[in-house]
Amino acid sequence: MRRKGLRAALLVVVAVALTGIGYLVNRNVTARRPHTVLDLGDDFLPHVAQHIQHFRRVKVEHGRIAWEINARDAQYFEASKEIVVHEPVMTFFLEKDNRQVHVSGDEGHLHLDDGDGRELKGFTLKGSVVVQLDDIQVETEEATYDRAEDLITAPKVVTLHGKTLDVRGVGMELHVGPQQVKLLDDVHTVVKSHAAS
Repeated sequence: MRRKGLRAALLVVVAVALTGIGYLVNRNVTARRPHTVLDLGDDFLPHVAQHIQHFRRVKVEHGRIAWEINARDAQYFEASKEIVVHEPVMTFFLEKDNRQVHVSGDEGHLHLDDGDGRELKGFTLKGSVVVQLDDIQVETEEATYDRAEDLITAPKVVTLHGKTLDVRGVGMELHVGPQQVKLLDDVHTVVKSHAAS
């Protein structure tokens, strides 16, 4: 009789334990279950066609690299033919003298052509934008590159740092090929003390 009572008690304890474990697992799964599409994260949003880690894109023209883009990650939006990149660095390889122009920012929007979406029409960089051209460093909050014009423009405050002077202005046009920089408004120049030497 005691054995039957002990078995029955043991079965009750096991059943209670399994019920408790089942309840806790169900509660945990329910708490972690996404309730909306936004809870799934950016990778699962319906408007994102692709999400790429360690993004890199290179344009080769006439057997040489014309430009290269590297970014921490990228999201491709097929409907708008746009790639949104995070922490992008774009490098232009100048044909004449093998010099390079580097452009970086916090976030970039790459605009692709309307055809097959393989050609870059231009891009817009935002947040801590830096353009490095030889010994000149240009800093601004937003810059746009137009491939057809080979032109980088910036609508906001721009600061140029060089070996001999610092220049600050509002609005900029930088012609990449000929490497000409033009500040458009409210320009202030500071000549550094060692500039004469």
